[in-house]
Amino acid sequence: MGYVTLEPKGGQVPWHNQDQEEVYFVIEGTGEMCLGDELRQLGGGQAVLIPPGVFHQLTNVGEEPLFFIYCYGPAGDVAHWRQELAGTLPKAGVDVPPLPEGAWPQCTEKWNHR
Repeated sequence: MGYVTLEPKGGQVPWHNQDQEEVYFVIEGTGEMCLGDELRQLGGGQAVLIPPGVFHQLTNVGEEPLFFIYCYGPAGDVAHWRQELAGTLPKAGVDVPPLPEGAWPQCTEKWNHR
């Protein structure tokens, strides 16, 4: 379980999947949620259930920070965090399934933790 802040206009948890079920709960902000072949807007007070193995991406499309909580079940190692830090995430539409049409592009550059 964790808490994430996505910066305005493009802060992102890039296109990825994992073996665990996951829930995102948006506390505040406006996001674009890609889940498999679906594309939806999410706002404060909304949640999304992410089934195991399904590719997903959350992008802040608003003018303010987006704050959300995530929870994996069952607990375990999740490779995409290491891939984001190293800049080695598989590329949407090349190495893994494409993003839904009209989605904000996947960020695959190395993530610099402050």
